[in-house]
Amino acid sequence: MALRPLRNATISFGLVNIPVRFYTATKTEDIHFNLLHASCGTRVNRKWWCPYHEEIVSSDELVRGYPISKNKYVTFTDEEIDALESDDNRALDITEFVDMQQIDPVFYEKAYFLGPSPGGGKTYKLLAAAMKKQNKVAVARWVAAGKQHLVVVRPFQDGLVLHTMYYADEVRDFKAIDIEEAPVREKEVQLAEMLINELTEKKFNPLEYKDEYRERLLDRIKAKSHGKAIVAEEKEEEKGGEVIDIMEALRRSLEGGKAASPRRAPQRAPAKGRKTRAVASRKRKAS
Repeated sequence: MALRPLRNATISFGLVNIPVRFYTATKTEDIHFNLLHASCGTRVNRKWWCPYHEEIVSSDELVRGYPISKNKYVTFTDEEIDALESDDNRALDITEFVDMQQIDPVFYEKAYFLGPSPGGGKTYKLLAAAMKKQNKVAVARWVAAGKQHLVVVRPFQDGLVLHTMYYADEVRDFKAIDIEEAPVREKEVQLAEMLINELTEKKFNPLEYKDEYRERLLDRIKAKSHGKAIVAEEKEEEKGGEVIDIMEALRRSLEGGKAASPRRAPQRAPAKGRKTRAVASRKRKAS
């Protein structure tokens, strides 16, 4: 089924303008539940409550407000917000081209397919082919949904895809998390590299992965819809955490998860008198 375009825009760089259309690139397959009144099974509705008038407010009575001090707001209607997004600033203004590897994926937010608008097919194909050949992505600015977005346009299959990005001040500092200081030995690194190489594939195939939890949940929904009761399985009592040496864990992983053979306790040398009695006993049996 053909995708419906969400909006129009224009890719602009130099003196070149390419009319494009936005399409949703991804969709979620999450299972969503409705909230019901437990006593009657009726779906409940969300209401907006005004504590000043002590009454429920309808959606057409709502406006957006930005707090400037306690209980004081600057308000905007939807029309005023839309007026800020004029046709002039809907352009995707490319500011620079960079190598794809220079942008860390932590900055990526949402993805949109970009398709050519009527009359822009040739320049669209030309830009996509040139970027793909040079392995470049375009960094651009784009105003939409009440925000100026930092975006990346990159070649994708036979065309272009756009990623909205987080600004640098929206990505938290990694140094703010606690990391335990622990020395790493070279032998441990080498074993870890061997394990990585063992699990490395030449190409990522997303079709090999599926949401197993969602499938289990759908099975439960189907079973309950046919009147089958769902009984929670009794979980086995969890054993205390086993402390395993990291080298041993890496070796087990490389062996396919086989448990390593238990180490034998060092045998103590028998006492002198005990050894003499054991030798004498063997001699009597031999005779």
